[in-house]
Order: sequence, then structure tokens, then C-alpha cells
Amino acid sequence: ITMPSLFLSVMAECAGPFIVVSSGTMWSDYVDKGKDSWGRIDPEGRERIFGLIEKRRIPGVLLISGDRHGARGFRIPRPSGFAFYEFEPASLGARTGPEVTNPAWGENQLFGIDKQYAFGEFEFNTASADPEVTFRLIGDDGATIYEKTLKRSELTPN
Repeated sequence: ITMPSLFLSVMAECAGPFIVVSSGTMWSDYVDKGKDSWGRIDPEGRERIFGLIEKRRIPGVLLISGDRHGARGFRIPRPSGFAFYEFEPASLGARTGPEVTNPAWGENQLFGIDKQYAFGEFEFNTASADPEVTFRLIGDDGATIYEKTLKRSELTPN
């Protein structure tokens, strides 16, 4: 997988309060030593994307990805001190697979489930001076399994 220059230039031109960047494979390398992540498949491409967002201080970027084995969420800390947030709400298949939590992931793991049907949603509140987005992981019974609210300022590189 390589990231076309067109995508990078379009990304830099986005002006909305939030930008959701989707990938069919995980952005982070936590699960299964990154076996199915960008870190294994195309680490240079991922670094180009992350580096561009940080260099141009592109605000409000959320990462979404998937894995058929479960649902997880992670912070991806960067050497700059900034951290991306990745949401993997992909447990419509409710499969079992690699570990869903690991103490070594520490504060960088937001949530982790498997063997449970669930889906994710984003709710955007753009009316405030510092707009907010709330991610919810919702079970098949309609109950919220996990919820995290982030301000645009938290999703903007320093």
C-alpha cells in the first residue's frame, strides 16, 4: 500500500472541524506485534501521513480502522509529544482472535472486546468554541460499552 500524493495534498486542504481518516487495516502496531498494521505493511506511508498532519498542524484528525476479530481503541503517541487516536469498532463479526487487551499497552489502550457484537459511532458537536467529538462503542443490546469525548484542540498537533 502506498499513499498517493493526491491524498496527502487533499488532506492538507481539509477545512472541517474534524477529519476522519479510514483504513482497512490498523494504524497502530499494538495487536499481534503489528502483524496486520501499517507498521508492517507500509511504515513509510504511515509516517508520511502522520508527519504531514503534524508538520502542517492539521486539526481534528481521527483515525478509524478495523479488524474482524474484535473492537479496540488506542492512543498512538508520537515523538513530538502529540498522540493520534485510533478507533477500531469492528466487532460486527464477534470473532475471537489475538488478545484484546494487554498490560504492556498501558494507558495507550482505550478499550478492547471480542466475542461480542458491537459497532461504533461518532457524534460531533461543532457549536462550541472548541468543537467536540464523542466516540461510542455500542453493543447489540443498544448499551454503550465504551465512550470517549475529545476536543478538537486535543486532536491538533502542537
